[in-house]
Amino acid sequence: MVKPNIIAKVYLYPTDEGGRQGPTPSNYIGFPLEFEGSYYDCRLLLDDIGSISPGETVEVPIIFLYSELIVPKLKIGSKFRLWERGFKGDGVVLDIL
Repeated sequence: MVKPNIIAKVYLYPTDEGGRQGPTPSNYIGFPLEFEGSYYDCRLLLDDIGSISPGETVEVPIIFLYSELIVPKLKIGSKFRLWERGFKGDGVVLDIL
C-alpha cells in the first residue's frame, strides 16, 4: 500500500459554487495542489473513505508525486487549494507523516 505524506481536512466546493459536477472516484483522485503560489501534483487516497461529493468535508490521506518539493514546506495548519480547471476545493494540513 502507498504511504501518504499528509492527512488533511479537505472541502470540495458545491457544484453551484464552481465545484465539481459530481463525486470523485472511490479509490483516488489527482489534483494539482496550490500552496503559497506554487502547484504540486498530489493524489487524494480514497480507498478507506470512498467518493467525495461536492459540498462535503472529509479527512483524507494525501500523497505527493514529488514529496521532496513540498513536504518540507508544510506544517500542521498549512492551507492549500485544489485545482481542476479552476479551484474545486481547499484544505488544511492536519498531520505530516
